[in-house]
Amino acid sequence: MIIYRFRLTSDDHEDFLREIEIQPVQTFLDFHQAILSCANLENCENALFYTTDNKFKKKQEFSFKYQKKQVRKYDEDIDQVVTETYVPHLMEESVLKKFIDDPHQRLIYEFTGNDYFIFFIELFKIIKTDECFSLPRCVNAKGELPRKAVLPVVPETEKAEADAPLPAAPPKAFFPGAKSMFSEMLEDESELAEIEGQLDDILEEDTLTLPEKKVPSADLKEEDPFLEEEDDPERMESLDEFDDIEDLETKHGNFDGDTDDY
Repeated sequence: MIIYRFRLTSDDHEDFLREIEIQPVQTFLDFHQAILSCANLENCENALFYTTDNKFKKKQEFSFKYQKKQVRKYDEDIDQVVTETYVPHLMEESVLKKFIDDPHQRLIYEFTGNDYFIFFIELFKIIKTDECFSLPRCVNAKGELPRKAVLPVVPETEKAEADAPLPAAPPKAFFPGAKSMFSEMLEDESELAEIEGQLDDILEEDTLTLPEKKVPSADLKEEDPFLEEEDDPERMESLDEFDDIEDLETKHGNFDGDTDDY
């Protein structure tokens, strides 16, 4: 019996390592289930295998379920990028030995469930034995994969009660007894009409009138200290009216006869 021994590692988790033995006549689906079991992963349909070159460059793709995909690639014949549709190989229909052409064949396994992991796989040993045992099997396991925190499941009844809106609080009165007091107040139309009539009477009696603005008479002249009345007896028409010019100079100019005053 021929046995393939594959080694699984992860770049994101350096302490993780698994070694799985599987027969060449088994399928990629058998390999997928062996990885789930030894890595303690939940069942997942969103998983993919890829055959690669020695630098882990992807080649052929193997999917858990049938699906169509599109890829953009450069077409040398028409010298432009085109979109092509392709269907990956199904795991359950793909036997390992048909796609393992290198004694150090490399693969990539992508797991997309609640967590996302990528494993790099390498065929590092081919064993020939006469022993009979169940395969696939895990022969070496080191390290564990981290898990995301799982939120507790809330029963539907508790969830509905938690989401139910709280009852609105009744409006508070302005002060104790306000509600009962205002409810007892009734409108009296006759009383309102009487109040309105009294207001009209008060407005008519107390109507304010502005004082009349006094308009100055045209016959009145504004007092101007600089104007002299025509009938002023002291008004001087000329200097000849005074008998003594020297008395005028003394009276109005305080002239002392000194030439320095000029």
